[in-house]
Amino acid sequence: MADEDAQRRAQREARILGAANTLITHYGYDKTTMDDIAGEAGVSKGAIYLHFKSKEALFEALILRESERVMEDMFERIEADPEGGTLFQLYTHALVAAISNPLIRALFTRDRRVLGDFQRRMVSTETMQQGMIFGRDFILHLQDAGLVRRDLSAETITYLLAYMRMGFFMSENVLPPEHTPSLDVMMPAMATMLSTGLAPGEGHDSEAGKAIVRGYVEQMRAVLKAYRAQAAERQK
Repeated sequence: MADEDAQRRAQREARILGAANTLITHYGYDKTTMDDIAGEAGVSKGAIYLHFKSKEALFEALILRESERVMEDMFERIEADPEGGTLFQLYTHALVAAISNPLIRALFTRDRRVLGDFQRRMVSTETMQQGMIFGRDFILHLQDAGLVRRDLSAETITYLLAYMRMGFFMSENVLPPEHTPSLDVMMPAMATMLSTGLAPGEGHDSEAGKAIVRGYVEQMRAVLKAYRAQAAERQK
């Protein structure tokens, strides 16, 4: 009986988060009310408060869930790609996974329409910072595995990748749609550019890169699990 109750609770929470995701990405955080979410999820507003103490707590849980989905999507893309362990394919798979998720895309583009007043809190959160797989330590591991040239510092490469990522996401706010190539065109071009500029002279071992990614994904799963536990404690 306890297992059935836990399952029903988990299913209800999933419906609430799904409804919140649909409404917030469409109407924005500020314009979406708890009543709206309850109606979309087919539950009472009181039922929402059994899971989340506030709208902010609900949105934080939603961001954690969508961050995990993007991470798993990226991981699946990398594993399915024979060259997925190279920096150049890693980077493009990560971008595609992020841009394919409306909420995470809004976080990266600082979309005020979606994030509303919550934006100021999210841009500096530890979750966002720890969620960056292309940090200095990650690049160092790729350099040690012979997957990235060593004559440039890991700090420089990390900055360049972050610079490119932000330019990629923010360009849609500057360039008209007719001047924006499709992802099918952009991703191979970006991978080629990165490969030309950052690949070492010798051959590369994609499987070594995948092994590094697996380690980082496990770390991120642990981070997200810890955040969910902390959030659950705050709800008590």
